[in-house]
Amino acid sequence: MAFEDLKHAQRARLEYLDRLFFWDGAATRASLVKRFGISNAQAALDFRTYLAEAPKDGPHYDASSRQYLALDSFERLTGKASSMELQQLLTSEPSSSFDRLPDLQRTQDMRVLRPLYRAYKSQIAVRIVYQSMRDPEPMTRWIAPVRFASDGVRLHVRAWCYEREAFRDFHPARIDPIRSFIETKPADTVPRDDDWFTWAIMQLKPHCRLTEAQQRVVRIEFGFNGDVLEARTRKALEFYTERRWGLEQKEPRLERVSIDYVPMSAEEIDAN
Repeated sequence: MAFEDLKHAQRARLEYLDRLFFWDGAATRASLVKRFGISNAQAALDFRTYLAEAPKDGPHYDASSRQYLALDSFERLTGKASSMELQQLLTSEPSSSFDRLPDLQRTQDMRVLRPLYRAYKSQIAVRIVYQSMRDPEPMTRWIAPVRFASDGVRLHVRAWCYEREAFRDFHPARIDPIRSFIETKPADTVPRDDDWFTWAIMQLKPHCRLTEAQQRVVRIEFGFNGDVLEARTRKALEFYTERRWGLEQKEPRLERVSIDYVPMSAEEIDAN
């Protein structure tokens, strides 16, 4: 990435300038002054620094509009663009041109997360009182936390359940913080979590119920490069991946062609 040797503040300004040229096709010194509260002289210096790195056919000054313009062929200096950048640009505007759905964050009780984390770090088992969605009343269980994972909405803990004699995912919000973690014991009987160290490689395609035109836009939407799209996740997280991609919905846009389970290599285990 360009500008790596610059101080953080100036690098942030030049990255913002790069985004403006890509999305707006134009930028001025006033753009930087308004966004960062810097002087006009500093904004001029930022422009000189940016243009010194730009190719010869990069942004050029247009006297009639009094701004620097970028051609449609403009290539960014600081990596690929993202939709998140567009959201940042839209939310920085005073107008009501952008909004988002309410973020229903799940409860994250530190009285639960902290002892779970400490049990994981210390490799001990803890007794918890857990309310599952399958059982009508809370149940007492001994678990040994071994991993944490996120499904994009909430954090959950993967643990060895001594009652079920299997690895299970537990949602921290369903653990009673008052009646749990009172008792602990060494977690010296936990087996290897093979599902965590196994890849689930799914081959996906647009759902067969869709028309040809609908399948074509689904391929564009999900970034297909061939007939099928490969999605790779841990076998332990397969359920969450399918739910996030909507494969179990009533009218899904994607369907699974096949799935292969491939044990991770020693190098992959070390890296993961």
